[in-house]
Amino acid sequence: MLSIAAATLRHRLMGFVGAFLALALGTTMIGMMTLTLAATFGTPHPGPQRFKEASTVVTPQGFEGRPMKAPAVLPADVVTKVTAAGKATADRSFPVGLSVGSGGTTGHPWTSAAFAGYHLVAGRAPRAADEIVVAGGAKSLTGRRIEAVTADGAGPYRVVGVTDALWFENAVFFSSAEAERLSPGVNALVTDQSASRVSTLVGGRALVLSGDDLKRIDPDDTGGAEALANAQAMAGSTTGLAVCVAVFVVIATFAFATEQRRRELALLRLVGAAPRQVRRMVLGEAMLIGLAAAAVGCVLAPLCTVPLRSWMLDHDVAPSWFTIPFNPLPLLISFVVGVAAALAGSAATLVRVSLIRPIEVLRESVVERRGMTPIRWLLGIGMLIGAVVAGIVISRTSPYLAASARRYEAVPVLYVGAVTLLAPILLRPVTRLLTGPLRGSAKAGPLLVRENILTSRRRTAATVAPIVVAVGLVGALLTMQKSGDAAVLVRQRQEIQAADVVVPGGSGIDARTLERLTAVPGVRVTPVASMNIRIGTAKGEEIDSLTTNAVPAAALGTTVTPPVLSGSLASPPENFLVIDEHAAQSDDLSAGDHVITLLPTGEKVPTVIAAVVARGLTGDDTYVSASLTGAVPPNQVYLDSTAGAGRPLDEQQTAAVNRALAGSDAHLLTHDAYLEAQHEHAAQQTNNAAVVILGIALAYALIAVANTLIMAMAGRRREFALLGLAGAVRGQILKVAAAESAVAVVVGTVLAAVATGLAAASQHVSLSKLVTGAPTVIPWAQVLGTVALCAVVTVVTASGATGRETRRRAIEVAGIRE
Repeated sequence: MLSIAAATLRHRLMGFVGAFLALALGTTMIGMMTLTLAATFGTPHPGPQRFKEASTVVTPQGFEGRPMKAPAVLPADVVTKVTAAGKATADRSFPVGLSVGSGGTTGHPWTSAAFAGYHLVAGRAPRAADEIVVAGGAKSLTGRRIEAVTADGAGPYRVVGVTDALWFENAVFFSSAEAERLSPGVNALVTDQSASRVSTLVGGRALVLSGDDLKRIDPDDTGGAEALANAQAMAGSTTGLAVCVAVFVVIATFAFATEQRRRELALLRLVGAAPRQVRRMVLGEAMLIGLAAAAVGCVLAPLCTVPLRSWMLDHDVAPSWFTIPFNPLPLLISFVVGVAAALAGSAATLVRVSLIRPIEVLRESVVERRGMTPIRWLLGIGMLIGAVVAGIVISRTSPYLAASARRYEAVPVLYVGAVTLLAPILLRPVTRLLTGPLRGSAKAGPLLVRENILTSRRRTAATVAPIVVAVGLVGALLTMQKSGDAAVLVRQRQEIQAADVVVPGGSGIDARTLERLTAVPGVRVTPVASMNIRIGTAKGEEIDSLTTNAVPAAALGTTVTPPVLSGSLASPPENFLVIDEHAAQSDDLSAGDHVITLLPTGEKVPTVIAAVVARGLTGDDTYVSASLTGAVPPNQVYLDSTAGAGRPLDEQQTAAVNRALAGSDAHLLTHDAYLEAQHEHAAQQTNNAAVVILGIALAYALIAVANTLIMAMAGRRREFALLGLAGAVRGQILKVAAAESAVAVVVGTVLAAVATGLAAASQHVSLSKLVTGAPTVIPWAQVLGTVALCAVVTVVTASGATGRETRRRAIEVAGIRE
């Protein structure tokens, strides 16, 4: 039967071209994303980076012998001992904001530049207090004066040199004296003495690192893997989505291709072929198509990664040094998935093939009796049950997952997949409802459109399936994303009761600016400093690492009002720590427990857990007393009137605040404007990933629509010829075909709306447990744009294919063999 399958392929190439293209493009899409996903794993930059040229480095010690990074400082006596014993170079790391270049710049003394491998490409080293060297800057910067914002305030500096860029940081170098003035503490001490001798000197009061252990104090100690987290999440989501879309479309395409060959398969049964032989032939055809299409897809996939990488870099989805190398393993996986998708699509039709009777070769009617196969029933109902169960489980156990479109992605994908696979049984009631007005038409055209759609469910389902995938995925996934982002925004508004926010233009708000703000009469000032802390036991055993906000005790319960689950925010102790539900459950902690908190400065302080609050929607939602972290500058300041939390400032107070901010890089925003800006920034990042995830799936679905229509119109030559013989002119036939395709788009949109509605309802149940009045945001513009795009592609393709098939005279086509 394999030889018959090969012969069938040779003589019916046009009949299989749609399935071939669907598989080839699907494999290309999967291969492109698996190559990208593979490129995000591993360690792109192994070995030490920040101190790769150093012999021995002394660094502050945290819990259980783990190193602390800046701003943690070494004890002064440790620095004195190591320096007195031999040559030692102090390294300081502190945030700097430059008026040129990107944010997140770190300042260092020039004497430490060589340890990271920085080399001057223009100019010279800084000598005077007002001279700096910019890493990775343009050579034209040399000689210019630029503004630099540090914890000491803003000041002009002259660029005297430029170095090459290194991947792990944006750096600016000062003279040793100026760096010491700006950041007095020593964050690391580089020495050429042996590690054993230095360990004896420090006596357990600091950590001594050498060799490969030096990467433990790198800014990114994963060697670049952490910087690829966003790219990895995007590639992983898109790969899973690509596989699902390919399977949905391929199953529909193969089912339609098999239906078109029903009389041919019946003829094989008539001449003596057993059902198992026909099944083997159909599987053989699928395997041959799959092998060829998957091979083509694997050739095209590496070429498509080039524009994908450029787009990722341009939209900050991946760092500038990210590359997508050729890797045979992902392509092999894609090849196997492509062939498996072909076999799965063919297998979904095997029961139907087995039931074809030899007598059907004599049938002239092509009215379909059944629209579903058992395998399609099984997959469709299974995915529907999976979506419902997943939504219920998430709602009851982990509702916070619903706030992240990436984490909640499986639920809408399952709903869209279920509706796509069950489309044939949904087509009849939906089509009857939508085409009801056509039933009473006195013209033949509308009636013909209605009956063609109702009696050709397999053909209509094959056209509708990619439309459901395209519109459903865009609608469901973007609804999940926008509703989740809106829920986070509502939670932030409920949690922080402030009228205005002061935000820095650089690294933080300096002490002098904060003093001026505090002196404004009638204004309550709540400085907030974001930082990473570690908590541990009194014995020095680490419990957890948390991202927290340092706030004054008086702000709890007034300005800062997270939902409290246990404990109280009223009158907290000066050494309070507030943790969220996730940290409490993970670390077996509760309100009233005492822990040791290791601050970013390296200081260990005893704290008491005053309260446990609801889990954060975007990460840790924890707070620590600002009285314990006074040395860390705040990165935002909440303002409201002393008349009450959240009360807006009057005009005089606002003017006084603006005068207090004069000369600094900070500026005043209303709290609503600040949250909207944060929301837009987060939405932009997720939108960038969504463009790739949905754009690829949408493009594939639209191509699949065009392929299916070309296949369908090629199989309707005799039908069109009979219409011509019955008196229909070519223009009328084109109108009927275009109208059928337009109705298919409407039907597909309705089914996609059903899937989107089910997914949105499921998400709303979960979000309602997190915030009061959880919103559901439907992206109407994107959905309507997708529907319009599907309509254009469908109508144009149907009209063009029908026009090509009706070029010959009807009498000639009516008698042509199939």
